[in-house]
Amino acid sequence: MIKWNSPYLQDSINLTSLKTTTLCDWVMTMMLLVLIAVLWFFFSLVYCKTSTNTLIELKSIEMAWTSLPMLILALMASISMKTLYTEEPPTQTPAMNLLVTGHQWYWEYYYPDFGVNFESFLAQWENDNFRNIECDYRTILPLKTSLRIAVTSADVIHSWWLPPLGVKLDATPGRIISMIHNCNVPGLSFGFCAELCGVNHSYMPITVEHVPILLFKNWLLTTK
Repeated sequence: MIKWNSPYLQDSINLTSLKTTTLCDWVMTMMLLVLIAVLWFFFSLVYCKTSTNTLIELKSIEMAWTSLPMLILALMASISMKTLYTEEPPTQTPAMNLLVTGHQWYWEYYYPDFGVNFESFLAQWENDNFRNIECDYRTILPLKTSLRIAVTSADVIHSWWLPPLGVKLDATPGRIISMIHNCNVPGLSFGFCAELCGVNHSYMPITVEHVPILLFKNWLLTTK
């Protein structure tokens, strides 16, 4: 779990976010290895007694610094393409839909399959909630259920960003951008508006809670 002042990413709760985090780990590891190799080669040239001209003219070293970057780039490209193709939406029709509409400065959620609609604002801070990231009404989603999340805006450009899900959908007036979502891990996920949208842009949190399907049905009955 991510901690205060931690440079790492938030915990992944679905396959898309996990693949993206793994790609980031691989790229950062390769960059670190390249940095170590470059520093080692630099200091070996500076402090080694071997003639610098002789070392530079070696064909083996020339082949190494030509082929290794190509191999590293090819490996990074293959991992990136694999991650990209896993994000392709499935062909089957999703079980339910969720429409997210951005406003200045709150979110509106609509479940068209169940006729449920509510608005989600920044919650007043109390000792038992999360300051500036908790909403007064949480978005409840069922586990192990394929659903389509569609995002749009009623005024200016917003961005529905939920890092634990690997989701960042721009909310543009007059357009609807959607994705297929499926989660197998219960719990809370926190996000924010990731597009500067006005004076209260920093106070548009997103709180999504994934629950088992039975709890989701009970929530629908109490919300209607």
